[in-house]
Amino acid sequence: MSKFRHVSHVIFDMDGLILDTEPLYTKAIQNVVSKYGKNFTWDVKLNMMGLHRIEGSKYIVDKLDLPITWEEYDADVQEQYKVVVTNPELLPDTEGVYKNAIATIARRFGKTYTSDIVAKITGTVEKESARIAVTEMKLPMPAEEFQHEFRSLSHGFFQKHAIQLMPGARNLIQHLAKQNVPIAVATSSSLDSFELKTAKHKELFKLFDHIVCGGTDPAVKNGKPAPDIFLVAATRFPDKPSPDKCLVFEDAPNGVQAAVSAGMQVVMVPDENVPVEARKNATLVVNSLDKTPLEQFGLPPIK
Repeated sequence: MSKFRHVSHVIFDMDGLILDTEPLYTKAIQNVVSKYGKNFTWDVKLNMMGLHRIEGSKYIVDKLDLPITWEEYDADVQEQYKVVVTNPELLPDTEGVYKNAIATIARRFGKTYTSDIVAKITGTVEKESARIAVTEMKLPMPAEEFQHEFRSLSHGFFQKHAIQLMPGARNLIQHLAKQNVPIAVATSSSLDSFELKTAKHKELFKLFDHIVCGGTDPAVKNGKPAPDIFLVAATRFPDKPSPDKCLVFEDAPNGVQAAVSAGMQVVMVPDENVPVEARKNATLVVNSLDKTPLEQFGLPPIK
């Protein structure tokens, strides 16, 4: 007999669980706090994971002792986030990406992308970079061909660092939907932020019965670790299941606490940097969404 209660409905967090937004959030926040000589360290990040946007902004300003109001910080970080979401090439170390792409092409012809050539290319537009590389390294290819290959290699990295799905997310969501298990999303994001982040995954998110965006939903009075968002999500299923019939999937300690406070079981899929102590309140901890033993919760297993 399973040690877990059987459930009928499933509620998912989104950031860091379904979508790999971590690099984008980190970059946006660091862009803001670095203007004041501060660093967005992992311990600060851990304590704000899953918080309502306003609470997160207040926490950052207080914890890092920023010389601005939380409202000013919040407005700034939202603008930064829009930039990094729509321009993933602005993620860290893009210069290293370009350098690696050029070196990869050069190696095919037995050439070396030396530091003096790097100096000549750095800061030039793509077309001029291609011309310099072909000329300086005497590559047996037209500059146009070099530019095309360079773009494919470097943009491949940027595509990888756009908002991608977390491991196992698509598999589990599609499985539950196919098995007619009622599923919902309960995210601390605002509605506009949700639309921005899910733009490339609309078909997947159509599988959910409903979405609760705690950042703008008036019914969600308090953000995680308060239970409000999960209780609201449960009441919006047509059959309004009791909390003990809902299973929550979360990645953040604050989200886990919110689910527990709501009277729900919670499967945690934590970042590897989340300490063991911060995982203890979860009903179960797994390293990938689709590795969850669903049958132990009375749900159809993934075959």
